[in-house]
Amino acid sequence: MTAWTPDELDRINAETYFTVGATLPDGTTPKTVDIWSVPVGNRIFIRSYNGTQGKWYGPALKTSRGRISAGGVDKPVRFVPVDPDDEETNQAVDASYREKYADSEYSVTMSTEPVRRNTLEVVPED
Repeated sequence: MTAWTPDELDRINAETYFTVGATLPDGTTPKTVDIWSVPVGNRIFIRSYNGTQGKWYGPALKTSRGRISAGGVDKPVRFVPVDPDDEETNQAVDASYREKYADSEYSVTMSTEPVRRNTLEVVPED
């Protein structure tokens, strides 16, 4: 499995927004959206505020592939769902949302149900 480099992690995590696009079954990535991303150690996680109604989230679940861009890093990625019962990972992601986005009232929403169950790890491909 490919990992993020320390430089990529620093550049991505310094940004407020993370541009994500899911690859559709036909291989295209037609739409991108800007969302929040958070670090946990040397891993990156995202959550869909709108769950399966999010324009990017359903296709991301279906194909598990996409592309991200943040801080000058532009890469193809895999989306790996986090088990809702994985409390250790989910609690670490919750804390990271509350810390990174502490100035926003939405930081609490992003770290509670039902949003919490829409957690994906973003894994670089290369």
